[in-house]
This record gives sequence, structure tokens and C-alpha cells, in this order.
Amino acid sequence: MDFFQRVFYILLSTWCLKGGDSGTVQTPALLNATIGSSVDLTCEYTVGPGESVYSGFIVWQAKKLGSADYENIATFSPPGEGSNSFTTTESAMILKDRAELLDVTSNGSDTFRVVMKVREVQCLDEKEYQCSVTFTSSSTGPQIKNAVTSLTVQGPAQQPYNILAPNLSNIEENMKINLSCTANVGKPPGKIKWWRYRDQVNAPLLIRESSEIPAVQPGVCVYNVTFSIQPVVTKDDDQSVWRCSVDNELLTGSPDQNKPKLETARINVFYKVVDPKVAKHPDISNSQYSVGSSVNLTCVAQGNPIPSTNNDINKYKWTFQTIPSHNVTELSSNNGVLSLNNLQETDTGTYTCTAFNGFNGKTFNISITDELYIANPTNHAGPVYLWIPQLCITVLLMSTFCVLVL
Repeated sequence: MDFFQRVFYILLSTWCLKGGDSGTVQTPALLNATIGSSVDLTCEYTVGPGESVYSGFIVWQAKKLGSADYENIATFSPPGEGSNSFTTTESAMILKDRAELLDVTSNGSDTFRVVMKVREVQCLDEKEYQCSVTFTSSSTGPQIKNAVTSLTVQGPAQQPYNILAPNLSNIEENMKINLSCTANVGKPPGKIKWWRYRDQVNAPLLIRESSEIPAVQPGVCVYNVTFSIQPVVTKDDDQSVWRCSVDNELLTGSPDQNKPKLETARINVFYKVVDPKVAKHPDISNSQYSVGSSVNLTCVAQGNPIPSTNNDINKYKWTFQTIPSHNVTELSSNNGVLSLNNLQETDTGTYTCTAFNGFNGKTFNISITDELYIANPTNHAGPVYLWIPQLCITVLLMSTFCVLVL
């Protein structure tokens, strides 16, 4: 059938619609596809009694952008009656290199299936498609029947484009920092999530997720969202990593750690010295050591910068005092380790470790004390100032008069 015959039948259908049985056309009302996947636009038509369909009168059409009109993409022929072909319309040119027109197949004697297979679906393929079939019979003349399919194209969320963060090497504890992440959240639009990861924790902790949901537009699959947070960091956040990840419906089956993400560099959080501790080696009960013995006192404190050796600001300092009324003596130590050898009774007293650190023009320190008692095995009484309180307690128990004297 030539072009003019086809035009004649189409024009004839505008006034030659009479009663009687006629064919039907069916398509899925809705189709979903993901960018890069394939989708079959399937149309089934059934020929009524006494009807026929000619080659070229089975057509897949696409709705024009911003219009209620459709334009032809491809024409098909019933089995054994010809070949299928693309038209030269704009819609056809968009699909031609990515689509295949399958041969029309029959399902019984009067039902036929028409398939246009679209490969590597693109976002611009999202539109309404119409299957149009022209039936003709001697009693009714040409009749056009249509069925519409709406194709929705979805896109997975993408790896964030970038993260904006402050100077991560100069952050102080209890400081509020600004972290900003921009990403394509896909279609349907998903969310951006901020996570905090600390080395001492096995899994990242979800801090916040975005609430902005962009308005979906036909033929648009890229939705860029920027999501910012302002966490207050603590000393526990030192060397932490902050992760921005993206999620949408197409990724719900994937674990969070496998979803598109981008991470900051490790954050350096300055914090003042805290939690000093002293360890003795050997550690003897009641801290009572014999004359001539040795002991190492190791002082450790937490802080960033950490106290260190030969540093004017970040350092450890050991001092010694026999009894509270005596002068304080500074002792030489090695990075917090105080080595005491050949101990004598005169080494009995209070040993104080002070840890120092500083940053951004500020300095901090914290101290901890420990007592050592050096006893001479041949002199069980020990130093005078050790046995006087014991004597007084004994007298106190023996006489109420001692209480009054004291």
C-alpha cells in the first residue's frame, strides 16, 4: 500500500466510523526504566470479525515536547506482509540508533504483538508513547484505535561532586565546623547523609540526613542537592573522618558502606592536656621502696599536641618535695619517664608530674602526684616525720590527755 492510500484511509476514518465490532489496542499504562537499561514498548492489537490491518498502519508514536500531538517513530507490518521501518521525525532520530523494531508476532489467529525494544535508555526517553493501529472492514471502513504508555526513567544517585570543609588541620575542641556536600541525588530524588567515623568505632555513625526533596520534572534525571551540617567537634573527633553519602530508591538494596560517597581528610582537633596517669615500675604495694633500690615513674597524659621531649611548650615536668613545707625541686626526666636509682631515705616525699601543651597562642597544663617512701631495712622506724604520727595515734588511744595536747 503506497503513501497516498495510507493517507486516504486515515482521512476516511474521520467520517467513516460506523457501528459494529472493531479491533482493540492495548499497551501497559506505565513503564519504568533505569538509565542505561533496556525497555520493551509492547503493543497488542486484536482484529475483529471481518477486519484487517494493512502494512504500515501499525505505528509507534511519541508525544511532542510541550504539545498534545504525537509524531510517528516507526511503522510495522503484520506477519508476512512487509518490513518494519523508522520514520524521519525528530522522535525517531532520537531512538533510531538505540532501538530495534521486532517482527510482529501472532498470538492465536486474531491477536498480534508489536514490540519496539529501546536499549541504553536515556533520560530524554521519558515521555508518553502511543500505539496506533488502523483497522478496516467492508462494513465500517477505516477505524483508528490508540493506546498510550507512559515511560518513566529513573536514575541512581551519583558520587558527590565535592566536599567543602574548613582548614581541617587547625580545629580546636568545642569548635563548630561547617561541612558542605553537593551531589546528584538521582531520580526519584534521594537524600544526602553525613556520617562520622572514628578509628575506635567499628562503623560510621549517621549524624544527619537531608530533608530537601527536589520537585520532579519530566525528562530530567539529574537533581543536584547541597546539604551542610555544623557539628561541634570534641577531642574524641581528633583524626576522625566525615563521610558524605547519597541514597535513593534504586540503591535501597545496597549496604550503606557501598553507596556513593566522598570523605574528608582526617580532622586534626587540638585539645588541652587531660587525664594524666603515673605508672611505677616496679610497682610495690604502699609505694615503700628499700634504700638502694630503683624505680621508674612514667607519666602519660592525653592531649593534642601531645607532650614531648625537648619542647618548650608541649612537655612533661617532674618536681619533688620532701614535705609540704620544703622547697620544690625540678627533676630531669625523659619524655615523662623519671628514673630514680640508688634510692635513699631522703628521696621519700611527693613526686609531681605536670603535663603541658599549647596551640594557637594558648597554653595548658595539668598535674598528678605520687608518694614514695624509702625505708632502710635496718631501721624499721624509718624517718622521724613518718613515725611521729604513728606515735601520736598510739598515745591518743592510751590517753585522752594526748588529744587535748594535740
